[in-house]
Amino acid sequence: MSEEETRVAPPAASRPGITPAEFEEFVAERLLGSAAPHVSGLSVTLHEKVAGSDGTYDLDATVRYRFAGMDFLVVVEAKHHRNPIKRELVQVLHQKVQSVGAHKGVMVSTAAYQSGAVAFARAHGIALVTVTDARFLFETRDATPVEGDAGPGPSSLIVHCHGLPGRRPGTSRTLLMVPDDDDYPRQAAETLLGCPSEGCAPEHGRLGQAPTWTCDAHTEG
Repeated sequence: MSEEETRVAPPAASRPGITPAEFEEFVAERLLGSAAPHVSGLSVTLHEKVAGSDGTYDLDATVRYRFAGMDFLVVVEAKHHRNPIKRELVQVLHQKVQSVGAHKGVMVSTAAYQSGAVAFARAHGIALVTVTDARFLFETRDATPVEGDAGPGPSSLIVHCHGLPGRRPGTSRTLLMVPDDDDYPRQAAETLLGCPSEGCAPEHGRLGQAPTWTCDAHTEG
């Protein structure tokens, strides 16, 4: 099986039992909107039409926020799919990000991602998220998924974030997030939206170009 045909971190749990429209609302309100306590001026809009350099796009969702006096835009695509997401879909999202001058792109899917999609996302700063019953998966830089139990609670959906930088150079890891956890709003702000923690300041960041951050040293408890 070729790399492009290989699934990456296929969800062990089943797809969420919701409609495509309900999935988009979940992504906007619960997955991303929960970051509001940690993000200044957060605004999440479904199906916003945004003018780009090569035309106007009807985006699944947009997230806007302010940090250090600057405006930031995140382009979001919600894929309620059964089959693994191919690289070409991530490439299309990257093109939209560039065209509208966003600083980040996020793809949220009910299906796994092919390895070529994950590799492209890592190279271009696209966040990949898989939503399943009983788990969330977000993938950006590590190849080996980390499985976990969501534990008891009213929420039946969990987030897996793929491909985050690993502890060793050239490696990646998968972060599991539970929306009902107290720490989830901060995790969503930092991991999904790219909004830094307090004590960080942007350098040469502007709309359309991902900023770099200078942060005070701190230790997380």
